[in-house]
Amino acid sequence: MSQPVYATYAAAIIIALLVVIILMRQFKKFSLRTKIAFGILVTGAAAVSALAIFGLNRAGLVINLLEKKYESNAVEHGKIQVSNVVRAEADKADKIFSKTLSGLLSLAEYRANLETRKDLFAAGAYWNARERIYQFPNGQYGSLDTGSASVFIPNTRAINETLLADLNTTAYLDFAAPNFLKENPEVAAVYYVSALGATTQYPNVKLAETIPAEFDATKQPYFTIADPQNDPERLPRWTAARQDSAGTGLIVTLSIPVYADNTFKGVISADLRLAQITEALSNVKVSESGFAFLLDSEGRILIMPPQGYALFGLQPEEIPANESPKQTALGEGAEQLQRTIQQVVSGETNLVGVEVDGVNRYVGFTPLETPAYRLVITAPENELNQIIVQSRADVQNELAAALQGVLALLLSMFIGAALISVWIGQVITSPLLRLTKTVERVAAGDTSARAAIETQDEIGALSAAFNTMTEKLNDSLQGLEDRVTERTQDLAQVNEDAARRAAQFEAIARVARTITSAQTLDALLQQIAETISAELNFYHVGIFLLDPRREFAILAAANSEGGKRMIAKNYRLQVGGASIIGYVTNLGQPRVALDIGADAEHFNNPDLPDAHSEITLPLLASTGVFGALDAQSVTANAFSQEDIDILSILADQVSAAIQNARSYQQSREAQEQAENASLQLSGQQWRTFLTNETAQGYYFDGIGVKSIQPADKRRPHKLSVPILLRGSQIGSVKLNALDPNHEWSDDEISIVQAAAERTALALDNARLLLESQKRAAKERTIGEISAKIGGLTNLESIIQTAIQELGDTLPDVDVAVQFTDMPDKP
Repeated sequence: MSQPVYATYAAAIIIALLVVIILMRQFKKFSLRTKIAFGILVTGAAAVSALAIFGLNRAGLVINLLEKKYESNAVEHGKIQVSNVVRAEADKADKIFSKTLSGLLSLAEYRANLETRKDLFAAGAYWNARERIYQFPNGQYGSLDTGSASVFIPNTRAINETLLADLNTTAYLDFAAPNFLKENPEVAAVYYVSALGATTQYPNVKLAETIPAEFDATKQPYFTIADPQNDPERLPRWTAARQDSAGTGLIVTLSIPVYADNTFKGVISADLRLAQITEALSNVKVSESGFAFLLDSEGRILIMPPQGYALFGLQPEEIPANESPKQTALGEGAEQLQRTIQQVVSGETNLVGVEVDGVNRYVGFTPLETPAYRLVITAPENELNQIIVQSRADVQNELAAALQGVLALLLSMFIGAALISVWIGQVITSPLLRLTKTVERVAAGDTSARAAIETQDEIGALSAAFNTMTEKLNDSLQGLEDRVTERTQDLAQVNEDAARRAAQFEAIARVARTITSAQTLDALLQQIAETISAELNFYHVGIFLLDPRREFAILAAANSEGGKRMIAKNYRLQVGGASIIGYVTNLGQPRVALDIGADAEHFNNPDLPDAHSEITLPLLASTGVFGALDAQSVTANAFSQEDIDILSILADQVSAAIQNARSYQQSREAQEQAENASLQLSGQQWRTFLTNETAQGYYFDGIGVKSIQPADKRRPHKLSVPILLRGSQIGSVKLNALDPNHEWSDDEISIVQAAAERTALALDNARLLLESQKRAAKERTIGEISAKIGGLTNLESIIQTAIQELGDTLPDVDVAVQFTDMPDKP
C-alpha cells in the first residue's frame, strides 16, 4: 500500500484513538447509559477496523511489489542520465584545458627553437633591447613602446650583454604569442620568464609601470613550479587557482619549462580564466534544482553556485586579489555527503546516492585529466524520477477513492450500532436512574426515603443494601453531632493556649531587646527585673546571684516594693536550703510552686504577702549555676510545664546578658588598672632620666639653641604650655613675645600645643632609644669580659684578666680582688 493511503488510513485511526482517549478520560463523568453505549461502539469499531486493515494491507502488498519493479527501472534511468552529464561536462572542461596545453606546448617549442638561431636573433635586427628598454626612477628596466609585448627587468638584476641578447631573441615571440591568445580567448595572458630574470608578457600591459621595481618573477610559483629543481621531468605544471587582480574571477596558470641543448632557459606560462568553465557549469541542468561544482585535488572550492554552498552549510568565500581559495568542502555538510567528498578528492569516478536534510540526492563525480580538478554534479532523486512520482500519485488516487468507500460503509455501520447501543443502555439503566433519585433525596436530608425493589438482579440487591444503609445512617447522625460539639470545645481551648504562648514569646522578645541596652551590671539587673514584670505581668520578679563562696544566693534586684525592702535588708537564702531558691541554685533545675501555701520548699516571706504561685529558673554559665530568676504571681496555678519551657528561654537570655555585663565591667576595670600602671611607670622613668641630666632645659636666643644650666636664673615668660606624656607632665614650653603688649591668639596657642604634643612623643622615643643603647653597650662589655675569662683555666690568669678588663672598662678606678677566709664546716 502506498504512503498516502497508509497516511490517510492511519490519520483516521489516530483521530479515532484520540477521540476514544478523550472520552476515556471523561468516562467517569458519563452516565451509565452513555458508558454502555460507548462500550458497545468501541468493541464493534475495533472488530470492523481490524478486518478493514487486513484487507487494505493485502492489497497494498500487491501494489508495492509492482511499484518496486517499475521504480528500479526508473532509478537506473536517472543514474545513467546523471553519469552521462558528468562525463560530457568533464570532456568539455578537459577540451578547454587540453587546447590551452597544446597551444602553450607549441609556443614553448617555438621559443626553444629560437635558441638554435640565437646568434642571428641576438643582434637585434627585429627588436633591439639596447635601444628599446629604459631604466625607470626606481631602478627597474622596461620597454616604453606600445608593441604587442611588455618587457620588465627588476632592479635586483644587472643589465649585461647576455641578458640583452636573450631579450632580443625572445622578441621573436611576437610572431606566435598573439595568435595563441586569439585562438585561446579564455587565456588572459601569456608570458616568458627567462632564467636571467627578464619577463616578456603578452598582451602589453606596461609591466614596468604597474608592478613593484623589485618584483622577481623567478621566485614566483608559476616559475618555480617548472624549474629544474621542482620539475626534473620537464612536464607541464599547473599552479593553484587564484583570484585575478583585474577582477575577472579565478585564474589558473599553466607553466612549461623551455630547454635548449639540455640547458634550462626559462619558463613560458599562460593565465587561464576559469570564467568560461564557470559559465558552462552554471548552465548544466540535470533537473530543475540540480547543479554542478568544481573542486581542486585538495577539496578546495573553485566553482560552486549558491545552492551548493547551502547544501554544505557554508557561506561563499571572499577571495582577495592574487590569493588562492582556502574554503574546502572536506568535512562539511551531512555525514553521507562528507564520505562522498572524500571519494571525489581521492580521484574516483562514481555515482552515489546520499541523503541531505531528508532529501535523497544523486551525486556523480569524475576527475579532469588536465589539470587535476574534480567535477561534481548533483540532483534530487525525486526530480529525476518524475515518472515514478506520477505513477505513485495515480495509485494513491485510486486507493484514496477505495478508502472513501470503506470509510462511508464504516460510518453507516457506526451510526446503526450507536442507535442500538443507546436502546440497550436505556433498558439497563432505567432502574438505576430511579435508585439515583432516591439517593439524591437522602443526600438532601430526607433520611426517610427508601428505594423500590423492582427486580431480583444485581440492581435489586443494590436497592436492598441501600435501604439497610439508610437505617444505619439515621443511628449514626445523632452520635456524630455530639462528637462535633465536643471537638469544637477542645479546639477553642487549644486556640486560646496558642494565643497565650504567642503573647509570651512576643513579650520575651521585647525583654531581650530591652536588656541588651544596659552595660553596667547593677543597672542591667534592675532593668531585667522591671522589664520582665512589665511585659509578663508578674507580681514580683527577683534576681539572685551566688556569693563568691557559693554558699548563699543574694537578692540583687527586684521590681516589687517588697523585693526592694528585702534588698535593703541584704536578703539571702542558703544554697541547698529549705527554699525554692535554695533548691534551684543547688540542683540547677527549674522549680514551680503552683500553690505556695502547699509547697514544702517554699519559704513564706512577709514582704510578698500577695504571692500565690511561684516559678524559679536557674541562671547558668559555662562554670555552672551562678544565680536564679524568681517570678511570682498573685494567681494560683499560674504556671505549667509549657511555661517552664518558654521561660527557660528567657532565663538563658538573662544569663547571657548578665555574663556579658560582667565581662564588660571586668574588661573596663582591667583597662583602667593597666592605664594607671603605665602612667606610674612612665612618670617614674622620666623622673630618673631627668635626675641624671645636667641641663635644666633649652632656650632659643634668636641665633641658636642653648641649654639652661642649674645656675641660670629662671627666664620670664608670658605663655607656658605643658609637655604631657600619657597624662604626666615632663616639661613645659615657655614663650615670651618681643612685643610686651603682644596678645597670644587661639591659633598660636593651638600651634604651640600641637608642637608640645609631638615633642613629648619624640622625647619619649629618644629616651627609650638612649636607654636601649646603654643596655646594649653594657651587655656587650659584660659579654667581652666573660668571653676573655671563660677561655682561661689558670686561677692567677683569670684574676689578672678580670682586674685588667675592669680597669679598662672603669677608668680612674682602683680594682682589687681579695679572697675571704671560709669557716670550717661543722
